[in-house]
Amino acid sequence: MELRNFIDSLERAGQLERIANPVHWKYDLGAYARAHRRPLLFENIREYPGFYLFTNGLCAPAHIARALALPAGISRNNLIAALRERLQKPRAPTMVPHGAFRENTLDTLLKLPVPWWHRADGGRYLGTWHVNVTRDPISGVQNCGIYRMQLLGGDSATLSVSPRSHLALHFAAAEKAGTALPMAVCIGVGECCIMAAAAAFPANTCEYDYAGGLQEKPLELAACHTIDLAVPATAEIVVEGLVQPGVRVGDGPFFDYAGVPNVNPQALLFTVTAIGHRTRPIFRGSAVGRAGAEDHQLFSLLAPLGLVDFHGSPKRQAVQNFLLQNKMFRTLQGFTRLGHLLHRPSHAVSEKTSAS
Repeated sequence: MELRNFIDSLERAGQLERIANPVHWKYDLGAYARAHRRPLLFENIREYPGFYLFTNGLCAPAHIARALALPAGISRNNLIAALRERLQKPRAPTMVPHGAFRENTLDTLLKLPVPWWHRADGGRYLGTWHVNVTRDPISGVQNCGIYRMQLLGGDSATLSVSPRSHLALHFAAAEKAGTALPMAVCIGVGECCIMAAAAAFPANTCEYDYAGGLQEKPLELAACHTIDLAVPATAEIVVEGLVQPGVRVGDGPFFDYAGVPNVNPQALLFTVTAIGHRTRPIFRGSAVGRAGAEDHQLFSLLAPLGLVDFHGSPKRQAVQNFLLQNKMFRTLQGFTRLGHLLHRPSHAVSEKTSAS
């Protein structure tokens, strides 16, 4: 199910709120998103006519079920069982000759309605609910993850990764060889692709296969224009570029999944080679930091499957998984904040989430 179909499905079910009044991308949009626990489609973003923004799409189990084309009234246990069953049946993607994201091009990231989500943030965040696509320079296997990205200017952004994440390992291999790492930033993909990218699968497995399993049909991919990567053909926006070797930049502060500002002074630098988007594109993002927000909801269903990894110590991860499984989101935030205090300076970020 591509993003537009999911939004239409939510609207038919009476679960979507359209916001037609003008909303500013700086602070206002994020504040409204945090205050309303339902899927939101902003149709009138100041300074960005012709762009939409969708958020809170998975803010309740019923919406996650809808994204999987399951009954909205399905029980939590049956929803987890369905996820487990589908992930045991991955489906390899198929290539199509043309991606919808190639319909239009932009010459700067500043023409995208990138929100300044929270007053505690240090800037605008391009990547909060998207998919980062890279290829392992050694095995050649593509990988999908979700790594936060702060806008630096019209042609660059930060990239925050945990040292143990798959993308970090890809970059380390490229940097050792003295080359940049090609990366595609896919914004507005189907939610099944987001679910797969957020899950902690083993290295050298492709999340596209698991996205196909979740939606019970192969994901359609199309080739990028300037880099050798394949991305979801129906993505709303695709930013192509390179992660530069030998460079580190500051990222943050960012109001993270623990509900506090988090910084990363050793973020990677991403530079843009091309920007493509569909006609009347829908920017997808997430206002994380609120207890029970959509990142928490998704992780609470992935945790029972052993697919959440915040890259902390095994004991800390066990506690976080227990809290997620039991939907103890405020306690999760408090526990994580305590960990930040005990281990400052905290430079680590999660591999599979923009929420930290």
